[in-house]
Amino acid sequence: MLSDTAPRRLRPRAAALTSLAVLVALLIPAGPAAAEDPALPSPDGLTEATAAASCWEIAQLAPDAPSGVYWIATPAMGAAERFFCDQETDGGGWVLVGRGREGWSESILGAGTPAQVRDTVTGTAAFAPRQLSGELIDQLNDDRPIGELADGIRLVRATNAAGTAWQDTTFQLSSPRDEWTWQFDNEQRVASYRIDGVQRTGGTTSSFGSGNGLSRVRTVTGSTEGWAMGFGYGSEIRGSTAATSFLWSKNTTTGYARPFTQVFLRPKLMSADVFSAIPDEGTPATTGPAVAQAFAEQQTWGVAGLGAGPSTLEGSNEVSAFAESGGRVLVGGNFTTVQRSAGGTGAETQSYLAAFDRDTGTWDPAFRPVFDNQVKALAALPDGRIAVGGYFSTVNGESHPGLVVLDATTGEVDASFTGALLNFLSGGVPVVRSLDVQDDWLYVGGSFTHAAGGGTQVYARAATRLSITTGVPDAWNPEFNGTVMSIDASAQGDRAYAAGYFSQSRGRAADKAAALSTSDETLVPWAVLFSNRSDNRQGYQQAVLEVGDRVWLGGSEHSLVSYRRDTMSVASSNITLAGGDFQAIASDGEAVYAGCHCFGSNYEGATAWPTVGTGWTGVDAVYGSGAWSATTGEYLPSFNGVFNTRAGAGAWALFVDSRGTLWQGGDFSYSTRAGFARQWSGGFVRHAASDTTSPSTPGGLTATAGADDVTLTWSASTDDRGVTAYEVLRADRVVASVTGTTLTLPAAPEGTRYAVRAVDAADNRSASTPATTAAEPEPAAPTLIDAGSTWSYLWTTQATPAGWNAPAFDDAAWATGAAPLGWGTGDIATTLDTSLSPRPVTSYHRHDVELTDPLPAALRLTVRADDGVVVYVNGTEVLRQNLDAGPVTPTTFANTAVPAARAIAEPVVADVPASAFVAGTNTIAVEVHSNYRTAASHSFEMTVTLP
Repeated sequence: MLSDTAPRRLRPRAAALTSLAVLVALLIPAGPAAAEDPALPSPDGLTEATAAASCWEIAQLAPDAPSGVYWIATPAMGAAERFFCDQETDGGGWVLVGRGREGWSESILGAGTPAQVRDTVTGTAAFAPRQLSGELIDQLNDDRPIGELADGIRLVRATNAAGTAWQDTTFQLSSPRDEWTWQFDNEQRVASYRIDGVQRTGGTTSSFGSGNGLSRVRTVTGSTEGWAMGFGYGSEIRGSTAATSFLWSKNTTTGYARPFTQVFLRPKLMSADVFSAIPDEGTPATTGPAVAQAFAEQQTWGVAGLGAGPSTLEGSNEVSAFAESGGRVLVGGNFTTVQRSAGGTGAETQSYLAAFDRDTGTWDPAFRPVFDNQVKALAALPDGRIAVGGYFSTVNGESHPGLVVLDATTGEVDASFTGALLNFLSGGVPVVRSLDVQDDWLYVGGSFTHAAGGGTQVYARAATRLSITTGVPDAWNPEFNGTVMSIDASAQGDRAYAAGYFSQSRGRAADKAAALSTSDETLVPWAVLFSNRSDNRQGYQQAVLEVGDRVWLGGSEHSLVSYRRDTMSVASSNITLAGGDFQAIASDGEAVYAGCHCFGSNYEGATAWPTVGTGWTGVDAVYGSGAWSATTGEYLPSFNGVFNTRAGAGAWALFVDSRGTLWQGGDFSYSTRAGFARQWSGGFVRHAASDTTSPSTPGGLTATAGADDVTLTWSASTDDRGVTAYEVLRADRVVASVTGTTLTLPAAPEGTRYAVRAVDAADNRSASTPATTAAEPEPAAPTLIDAGSTWSYLWTTQATPAGWNAPAFDDAAWATGAAPLGWGTGDIATTLDTSLSPRPVTSYHRHDVELTDPLPAALRLTVRADDGVVVYVNGTEVLRQNLDAGPVTPTTFANTAVPAARAIAEPVVADVPASAFVAGTNTIAVEVHSNYRTAASHSFEMTVTLP
C-alpha cells in the first residue's frame, strides 16, 4: 500500500504492466548485458530480456516508472522472475515479498507462488496470505545479509476495517540476520523503527512500538490471536472475523487485531555492481543444500487411533519408531488402525506395528503381528529379522515382555532368539525405549534390571547387549540408576552412548548422558551442557547419536547440543522457544535431523533456558523438527515443513531409509506437499532426499551472427531426473530460458559473449558451456551453374552422335530447357516426352562454364542421380553413380532403381580438381540412365560451385 488511495490505483497498473511484460517477453526473448555497455538494452525491468537487478535500479534509471509488475534478476536468482514494485513511496524501489491478513506462514517455504504474491497485491482477494519463500527473498538481495538492508523491513498495514486508511512502518534489526525468516514471534532485537514518521528504538520482533494501539507491531501468536500469525496491533485495537474486514480478530471483543499487511524490502542493487562478465571457462555448476525436502511426499496410507500406551506418559503418540527391512519400512507406536484418509478410508485394525512400502508408502497387509501394547523401538537385524521393543507383554499370543524378534516379512516370532528382559523394580514390568545394532550385538536401553537368554541370566540395569543371532546376553553392564531413553553404539565400535533420566553408571557420576567403552564400560569424560540448571531443574536427556566426529544430544529444556567426539567438548548448541524438548535424532550423514515438540524458533548458539539471552548467533523457524549440518553444526533453515499435529507432540521418531527419504513419526495429522497441497498424514510424514546432482554441461555451443540477430545452437544435457530448461547467458546474465536447444536473439555488439547451462526441477544448474562469441556466417560458395539453369539436352530414339561430350561438339541442334529435366517428380521444369517408342533409356545434357586464371583448386559438382549418371568435364569422365564400370551405351540400364524423393534428398557430390579444367570455356556433359524403360521417374539437375 502506497497511500490512502493505493488500493484503488495499484491493481490496474499491476495488471497493465503484467500484460505488457508478458507480451514483450514473448516477442523479444533477448536480454541486457552489463549496464555499462550502452549498445545493449538497459535494465528497465519490462521484459525477461531487460530484467533489472532490483526495483531500486528501475527507479534510478526511470524515476517516473509507475508501480507495478517488473522483471527482476540477480546472480543468486539465476534467471529472472516478475515481482510487484512500489515505485512511488520514498523514492520507490520497494519489492513486495508478502501480503495477507491473518494466518501467515512462519515456514521458510512461505506460502503460494511468486505469481500469487505479485498479481493480487491488495483488497479482500489478497487476505489469504501469500509469501515468497525465504530462499527467493534472499536471492532478491543477491544472498547478502538481510540484516544489512539499509531501509530494513517495511510493513504497510490497514488501520481501519474498510481498508481506506493505511500506516507505513519500517524497522531495522540489531540481532544478527543473514537470511530471511518469516518467524517473527521471537527475540530478534529491533534496533530502530519508524511508525507513521515517528522514529523510536527498542523491542523485539515479537512486539515493538509504543502504547497498545496502532503504534505497535505484535507478532505474538497464541490462543488470544487464534493461533493465527500476523502483524498485529496492540490490545486496544479490535477487529472481526468478517470476510471483508481489513482488521481481523478471532472475535469482536478480543484486541490485538491482525490487519491486512503488505511486506516490502528495498535491496539497492545495480546491475553494474552485482553482475560480472561470463568467465572464459563458463559459470560453475550449482546445487541446493544436502538436506531432505521440506515439502512432504504424497501420503497413501497412515495410522490412527491411540492404543493402550500409558496416557500420562509424554510421547505415547501414534508413531514412536521406524526400521527398514526388505524394501519396507516398519512403523511402530501407539496406533490402533491403518487407513488412507482422515475419514477412515480403507481402515484396517492393526495395532502398534505395521509395514509400509519404502518407496510408495503403501501399507503391506501381509505383515500382521499382534501386540498388546505400544511399540517404542525398532532395529533391523540380519537375515530379514526385526527387533521390537516397547511396553508390550505379549506378541502373537506369546509372552515376550518388552522385547521380541520377528520375521520382518511374516511377523512371526523368531523362536531362535532367546533373549528376554526382566525387571525386579517398577512393578516387575520391563520396558524397552531404544534399540541399536553394532557388530554382532543388539544394544538395548530402557527400564529393566536383568537380561536372560540361552540359559544365562545377567544383571543389566537399564542397558544391555544381546547376541543378534541367539539373544544370549553379554556381561557388558553399564548399570544405570535410571531409565535409558536412547542408546547408540558408535559405528567405530569402541563406544556406546546413552541418554535418559539416570545420574550414575556403576556408581560413577553420569549426568543424564554417558559415553562408555564397549569393552569394559569405562566412562569417557563428558561434561553435559544443561540449559536449565540455573532454574533449579535436573532435566533429562532424550536422544543421542554419533555422526562423524560429533556426538549429538537432545533433551530438556529445549536443547540440542553437539559435542566433539575426541574431547566431548561443546561444538554447537541450540535452544528452542517457544517449544518443548528434543526427543529424536537421525542422520543421513550430510544432515542431522532432530525432532521436538517445539513450534517456534531455534536459537543457534544459545545455551540457557528459559531466557536465551543475547549470545545466540542466529534464530530461525522450527516446527516439530529441524535439520543441522553434520559437519559444521549449522542450522539448515531450508528444512522447515508445514504440518499440523493432533496434540502438539511433534516428531518422536526420525529415520532415514536406504533411498535417503526421511520418515518423521509422532502425532502428525496433516502435512504439505509441493505446491502447498495439504494432505492428511496419519502419524508419520515422508520427505524425499533433495536432488543435489546438477545436469551435465550442454555441448557444442555455436553462435552465428545474422544481419539483425544471433542464432545459438547447442547439444542437449542429461540429468538423472530430467532437464527442465536451458538458461541462455549473454554478456553477464541469463537473458532467456528455453526448453529446446536453439534460440535466436537480437543482434549484439561484436565480441559479446554467450553461454548456455541446463537447469533441472530442483533448480540445480549445470556448469555452463565455455563463453563464445558470435561468428559471421561463412559466405555462400560462388555458384557457376545454379539450380534451375538452362541446359542443352538430347532425348531421342536415334543414335547418339559421336563426341557428344567433347568441348568441340556442336550442340546447336539440341533442344534447351530449364532444370530439372525429366518426368515423375513435382519439381520438373522441362518435361521429356515419354510417348517416344521405344522410350529412350538415356538422356544427354551439356553446359559450358567459363574460368579464368588462376584456376580454382577444385569445383564442386552436385548432381541428381535418378537413376544412374556419368559426368564428364571437357570429355573426360569425372563422376559415375549407379552404373557399372566399363563402356556405356544409350541402352545401358542403371544398376539401381532410385526413388525420385531419395535422388532429390541425397544428391551425389564430387569435388573435381583444377587439373580437369582449363582457362576459358569448359564443357560439363552428363548422361542420365534409367533402371528400366518404364521407370516411374527420370530426372536431372546439377549445380556447380566453388567448394
